[in-house]
Amino acid sequence: MPQYRHQEAFGHPDEITVIEDKKMLVEDENGDLCPGFAFIDAYTVRAHPRIIDALVGESERLWTLEEVLAG
Repeated sequence: MPQYRHQEAFGHPDEITVIEDKKMLVEDENGDLCPGFAFIDAYTVRAHPRIIDALVGESERLWTLEEVLAG
């Protein structure tokens, strides 16, 4: 899953990591599915790509090792 970090991030332990997960959907009060997010721990969040697009506009994408090797 792709990961994103803010451009000013330095890799400190207290920075938040956001992991893209297309399966992160939640059911609203009408029973419809919509994008969602969930904290994995205090500094790691799984979020639907639409949530990431809306909240992390000033971010850079971090490539996974699998993506680098496949490229």
